[in-house]
Amino acid sequence: MGGLPQIFSGDHLLANDFIEEVKGYLWLNQDVASYNFPIKKVALTLTLIKGLQVAGWTHDMGTWLDTLDPILDNIPDVWDQFLFEFLQQYQDSQRENRARGKIEYCTMKFPEIDDYIARFEDLSCIAGYDANSGVVFQLFTKGLPDDILKEVLTSPTPQTYTNLKDKAILATRSKVLINNILHAHNLLGTHYVDVVGHDNDEGLKVTDL
Repeated sequence: MGGLPQIFSGDHLLANDFIEEVKGYLWLNQDVASYNFPIKKVALTLTLIKGLQVAGWTHDMGTWLDTLDPILDNIPDVWDQFLFEFLQQYQDSQRENRARGKIEYCTMKFPEIDDYIARFEDLSCIAGYDANSGVVFQLFTKGLPDDILKEVLTSPTPQTYTNLKDKAILATRSKVLINNILHAHNLLGTHYVDVVGHDNDEGLKVTDL
């Protein structure tokens, strides 16, 4: 079930995402008996690792698999060892630091509050921040537009990240609604002027509107 994960060709930035995709695919197909065998998991994953940058490593892993007994060695430690070797080889050691740098400049473009929250939470998770820490509160509010921030910080002040996020969503929706109402009023006012200023055979007057 589901599509196979994208081919991994050695990009360190994509290593973690690739492994998570593989785990998700295996979990989705856990009712397929062969996918529950550790050696089979490793063999499947190796077929998804291709390219010049990874050829040497995949060859070594294949050689390692060949030394295993398909009956006696088909144990969870094989899969765990493979994951350890993969992450040692390809994991981005600076990923956390880069995420902490990027989150400093993560800002919301009105009215895209959902997109802002998704990007912020992804970076926050990679950076290793606790959701309810002071630094997360500070960084999240720092990225909000001034008018949304003003609404978010009005009493009662949010006490958890969930409260903070929910209040930002409500403030954004309220501002969008107000903007839509004002826009509709402006359109109605323009139409009113056009009708009043137009001479016609029926002698339409302001009092007739």
